[in-house]
Amino acid sequence: MIWENLAPQFLYDDKAADFADKHDLRGWESWFAPYEQAVYDFVLTRLQPEDIVLDIGAGDFRFALAAAKQVQRVYAVEVYPPLVADFLTRHGANLPRNLHVICANAIDFPFPADATVGVLLMRHCQHFGLFFHKLQAVGARRLFTNARWKSGVEEIDLLAPRQPVDRVPPGWYACACGAVGFKAPPHPEDDWEEAIHEVSSCPQCQTQGAAP
Repeated sequence: MIWENLAPQFLYDDKAADFADKHDLRGWESWFAPYEQAVYDFVLTRLQPEDIVLDIGAGDFRFALAAAKQVQRVYAVEVYPPLVADFLTRHGANLPRNLHVICANAIDFPFPADATVGVLLMRHCQHFGLFFHKLQAVGARRLFTNARWKSGVEEIDLLAPRQPVDRVPPGWYACACGAVGFKAPPHPEDDWEEAIHEVSSCPQCQTQGAAP
């Protein structure tokens, strides 16, 4: 895991509020901020030539363009048309054949059946659980994201076995819904495992499930 320290430079303005509401983008989820190169490098150094990458929320397409030089194919999905238009204006004539630029809402967009790796560099993402399960549904094996821990970039094994949080030992847990937390031991003096447990459901899942 790598931690980023770049101050955000938001590119959205107040005029995008109506657009965000229309597309169910919540809070800061509708804002784009570039990351420092170390964040992209964390992912790029872990990609394999045979990977087919789905970049969710491609922003300025800086990562997607770099990834296309290393992998078999990149699907880059960005919801905000001005960002897509700006990128295509600057790079369209030299667009790599293996980079597919898609202007769409990833919430609604059917994930490609051949995607093997998901990339979600969107620390304020409010739809992590949806994207997680959509990637699993198409058989993707890995997810790189800073959305779950909000500032740390992690590599998630989408194929790893998961169970409810009440069945794992005390310690830190990270859920498929996007929540993270700490499961306290029965007694304060008891030991707990330092490893982060991947779980399939947690108290936040239950709260969301009970909400109207």
